Amino acid sequence: MKRARLFAFVTALGLSIAMLIVPVNGQARSLPADASEASAGPHLSGEITISAHDDAQFLPSVAYNWKHHEYLVVWHDNWPLNTRSIEAARVSEQGQVLGEFTVYWNPTRDSAQPSVDYDPVNDRYLVAWVVDFLGNGSDWDLYGRFIPWDGPSASLTQFSISSWSTHQWNPKVAYGRAVEEFLVVWNNEYQAGTPPMYISGRRVKAADGTFPGGASTLTINHATQNRVNPDVTYNIVRNEYLVVYDNGADIFGMRLKGDLGGNFGGEFGIAGWPGAEIHPAVAVCGWPNKYLVAWQAYQGTGTDDAIYARFVGGDGALAGVHKIGDVTSPDREPDVACNQAGNQYLVAWQRMYTSAKYGIMGRPVHPDETMDADFVIVSASWTAGRTQPAIAGGSTNYLVAWEHERDGTAFQDIHGRLITPYTVFMPLVVRTQ
Repeated sequence: MKRARLFAFVTALGLSIAMLIVPVNGQARSLPADASEASAGPHLSGEITISAHDDAQFLPSVAYNWKHHEYLVVWHDNWPLNTRSIEAARVSEQGQVLGEFTVYWNPTRDSAQPSVDYDPVNDRYLVAWVVDFLGNGSDWDLYGRFIPWDGPSASLTQFSISSWSTHQWNPKVAYGRAVEEFLVVWNNEYQAGTPPMYISGRRVKAADGTFPGGASTLTINHATQNRVNPDVTYNIVRNEYLVVYDNGADIFGMRLKGDLGGNFGGEFGIAGWPGAEIHPAVAVCGWPNKYLVAWQAYQGTGTDDAIYARFVGGDGALAGVHKIGDVTSPDREPDVACNQAGNQYLVAWQRMYTSAKYGIMGRPVHPDETMDADFVIVSASWTAGRTQPAIAGGSTNYLVAWEHERDGTAFQDIHGRLITPYTVFMPLVVRTQ
């Protein structure tokens, strides 16, 4: 009897802990437009205020440092009486903000759209961003800077990645472990608006910041269509990158060797149905050797945008298409990451509430193409939205960061939340004499 009672107590305790859900926040909130709250999901930490200046902060990007079990979050800061700067904060895997610092600021030139990834060999990050080079909006260039794991070094300053006369926009960074390089991709826009926008890429040697292959080692273009909104990830199993992008209507991809010495047949279609598929995001779970590409899909009625995703094999084989998020209100701006174990993706996106403000949703997706229920990461309030989610996968959790409008003000902060997948608690049996 003692053993039976102990078994029942420990089993119940394990189930209770596994089912514990932390409240989303303590603020008044509206419901999504379909008047239903999403079902409970994985364990959510308390909401983390990553940065809260009395100004507006935009477009976070997140990288995970597995050597020190922390994340680096970068964003651009729009000061009311000054130029925009690139800012960053270290966040521990337990959710503690370890320090905030400036990556780049110029008193006469705006900076924007940062992206970041981590190099474990040199134990530092590469941050890439765009700069209004002449200070008048006529020539946006692409810069980068190496940031040591514990904060910036005066000996590691910004450097130019691309200074062409076209505008460089929307840089994305991925670290290639086998080649010990970063690949930075971006899209180019001609001053006159024609020819169409196209995507470029440049290899950056992680050890010293040199550029193997020259000024540009990648060009993705089309004679009559734009190629825009790139994202990139690195598959260590195959020493390959997958670059994804859109043309304003469909989603495309291109697989590239680690040294960009081949592209396995060039551009291929990932999503091309009626309606516009735009804003792709990509992640890879390396050991299952699968990519997951998520995007925003316009379904042709009002503002009925939904989030879809498709698996792509490491060899480029197209697999299942899955509807990740779809209610009567818009679902937009997805991001996706795989955890360090390589056994689960997390997709996050923004969903409009009845207040016409956005909250952030999440959904775990597994390499076997099964999915868990979607869940609320943070709700909209009646007067303030949460937008532009960015994710990185850690060893025990994910960090999702977002733009966080401050209720009742014109200020916008950067907030985040740690997402821990479900834990299976096995019954504990204690032997008794």
